[in-house]
Amino acid sequence: MGAPLPDPASLDAKRRVANQRPKDDPAGDHRIAVGGNIHEEFKILDEVCLQLASFEFDPVGFVKWAYPWRQKGTELENETGPDQWQRQVLEEIARRLREGGNDGAVVQIGVRSGHGVGKSALTAWIVHWAISTRELTRGVVTAMTETQLRTKTWPELARWHNMFVAQKLFNLSATSIKTADVSTEKQWRIDAVPWSEKQPAAFAGLHNRGRRVLLIMDEASEIHDEIWRVSEGAMTDSGTQIIWCAFGNPTRSTGRFYDIFAGKSDRWFHLTVDSRTSRFSNKMLIDAWAKEYGEDSDFFRVRVRGLPPRAGYSGVIAPDDVREARNRVLKPADYAMYPVVMALDPAEFGDNLSVLTIRQGPKVHKQMSWSGLDGIDLAARVVDEKAKWPTCQQVIVEATGIGAAVCAALRRIPGFPLAEFNPAQEASDPKVYANMRAELWMRMRDAIRFSQLPDDDRLQEQLCSVNYGMDARMRYIIESKKDMKRRGVESPDFADSLAMTYLADTIAALSTSRRFKALPRKQVMNVW
Repeated sequence: MGAPLPDPASLDAKRRVANQRPKDDPAGDHRIAVGGNIHEEFKILDEVCLQLASFEFDPVGFVKWAYPWRQKGTELENETGPDQWQRQVLEEIARRLREGGNDGAVVQIGVRSGHGVGKSALTAWIVHWAISTRELTRGVVTAMTETQLRTKTWPELARWHNMFVAQKLFNLSATSIKTADVSTEKQWRIDAVPWSEKQPAAFAGLHNRGRRVLLIMDEASEIHDEIWRVSEGAMTDSGTQIIWCAFGNPTRSTGRFYDIFAGKSDRWFHLTVDSRTSRFSNKMLIDAWAKEYGEDSDFFRVRVRGLPPRAGYSGVIAPDDVREARNRVLKPADYAMYPVVMALDPAEFGDNLSVLTIRQGPKVHKQMSWSGLDGIDLAARVVDEKAKWPTCQQVIVEATGIGAAVCAALRRIPGFPLAEFNPAQEASDPKVYANMRAELWMRMRDAIRFSQLPDDDRLQEQLCSVNYGMDARMRYIIESKKDMKRRGVESPDFADSLAMTYLADTIAALSTSRRFKALPRKQVMNVW
């Protein structure tokens, strides 16, 4: 049932596993089976250890042997084993390890998929196989956040651990799985470690020369490139079985996880799994998504097809749409029935500009900008401009930074139609958009196709320079100004000001003054 080992000496080495009996009970009364014959139980323990050793190069055989498939009264009573794509990943691991033999091997596996295909189950199987079929294995399982590890990845491991035939040989805690032998538990373990761009040391210390190293990245699309870089440096030990798996939904169109599938490295075995092909996925829900969003929508691409959103290179808004909007000439009858809306994106002193946009339905009348003005001065400029547009029903101001002072001044004017805005506030449809800024940009994207924009190169450049993606909950999210600056792109002050004017479209009844508060929780991502 198990795979042949490279040479007989390897089996002799694995026999030592049988001697790693748990020593946490001073009386030596550790049980691994029902019954009172300790000698018989140790005999069973020895047999289990030897069987585990035989699966060192056979993860498929291990998964079929280690869990109670088709056994009545168990959770797996109606399950037959791994899905086709899961088996394909396990077979690729086996193939590369066999090719390396005693010289070790570097196994790099990337899987992007839709929801509900069994990535977490596969993660649990690989963790169990890795730690139990080779002595002194070390590893790390990481994810986007500590919450992801604590509430999703690790509970799935606990679920399978309860069904694992050799569960008594290993202690599972909230943050690790390790051998039950206290004398080797520091060297023979796999830990759950949330990634941190500022503290990548946990990923630099994965060296385990001559043995086995496991690194699993869950929700890999969200893991910062710095963690990938540091991890690569740790994957250099010779004569070592190095297994690196990156699993996730393809929520971004940039980054190292995206590069795996873009043909930028031939070292990675990569696989794309469509949820519709998995026997574990919810087909009724998938059908509902197809009807609601369309099979070619970004939502469906990421959640079902296992494909990244169409962002990254062309950005949120297509250049052709902007060029057509610049050349479009609307008649007064096309926009006269709409109220005028103004939006101010204020900027601190520095290179950024404070921009005021005036829009009336599909026509963007004009944009104006200032630099070096404080909050009081900006508020005065807004009041002066508002007086020129008697049909203006809404003046939207970003109330963060210097904008707080602008809002404070405008609030003192009786009846002034002020709407205070925070980009991180909750969207009107929080199931689709990560925050209000994302919702406004997506609304602007759709509206531009029928609008008239100022003939302005700078506005076009900014509109087409911003990327978007999906967050961990598969909601649209817009690239932050901070990350645009990192890649050498100027702050989209004109574009953001225009996007803010669409806040009025999310308000059912416009009041003379409306304040919006920031979300009470901190966003989990800074980038997308």
